[in-house]
Amino acid sequence: MFRRSAIEMRVIILAPIGRDAALLANTLGELKIEAAIARDSNGLLELLPQGVGSAIVAEEALTRESMDSLNAWLSAQPAWSDMPFIVLSSNGRPTRESNRKALEFESLGNFTIIERPVRQETIKSAVRTALRARMRQYEIRSRQEALIRANADLEQFAHSASHDLREPLRGIGIYSDLLERDYAALLDARGIEFLNSIRTGAKRMDALLNDLLQYAHASSIVEEDIEPVPVTAPLKTALENLAMAIRESGAQITIGEMPVVRMHESHLSQIFQNLIENAIKYRSESQPPQIGLSASRTNSHWTISVADNGIGVPAAYRETIFGIFKRLHSNGKYSGTGMGLAICQRIVERYRGRIWVESEPGHGSTFFFTIPA
Repeated sequence: MFRRSAIEMRVIILAPIGRDAALLANTLGELKIEAAIARDSNGLLELLPQGVGSAIVAEEALTRESMDSLNAWLSAQPAWSDMPFIVLSSNGRPTRESNRKALEFESLGNFTIIERPVRQETIKSAVRTALRARMRQYEIRSRQEALIRANADLEQFAHSASHDLREPLRGIGIYSDLLERDYAALLDARGIEFLNSIRTGAKRMDALLNDLLQYAHASSIVEEDIEPVPVTAPLKTALENLAMAIRESGAQITIGEMPVVRMHESHLSQIFQNLIENAIKYRSESQPPQIGLSASRTNSHWTISVADNGIGVPAAYRETIFGIFKRLHSNGKYSGTGMGLAICQRIVERYRGRIWVESEPGHGSTFFFTIPA
């Protein structure tokens, strides 16, 4: 488990009547747990922002006004935080007032009620459980922060790569053109072949850098409220971008009724463009591409499918094709970077969806992806 500072794992005690607070602090001291005693509800609210693993609160110490202030503080906490409370209830038989108090404490979310008089073993057990839960929350926070840093580093690298590495690539392209223009007559067939290889390599590297940048952008998509958009608009954009490939391949594309979804148009267009482009690229040699798009509703998500009559995907590769730079064929037969499906998967996952393929070699493929309705 991740190590946490003492202040992050300390227990704040609010029990202003009698010796309860001192006794509780002594009990926690036996567990080597740091305790901080709040004088009143205002003191509790002052200590909470400084760092806390859990809080032990006597039922009678919180008024309705202080509960409102406490709930306001809890509402302002980040999504990973669900601070555990241990509430010491009044002893005796339940009353209307005690029942009302219990309902109020439910608003705290993560709370445990312990009836007084309290045994030391009960408090120790409850505190251990609360702090274990809090530690898991801190672990989630650490992983989220590490992921954010990694995504930021990836995007920064992709930006640097796209600019710094493309500059020498442009130089290679320019000087290749000059070499052909001024010295083509001096080159034999082998020299011309070498020159073409230089150009092909430069173009492939440029495509790789572009796809790497697109992947980094997909990784940095943040969660936000998105206005519903009709799928037809980004689909039309994708088809316009692929107009030449569609015309040259003779592809026939049929589109069923498309829904309205919560996704940015640019991201949805990118998914359609990659999937349709793959359907055209990996087509059968004996017949032109037949591509069909359809959608179906399942609970709060739409499932959109892109089906083709192409060469298909072997069962052993239905998962690996979504990896970065994963390609099943040589660049000589099918050009590409191996990033298209990885970009699709990253975009879909950032919208809490999933993408998969169903296919039989020689009998086409159907790619499915889900997105929020």
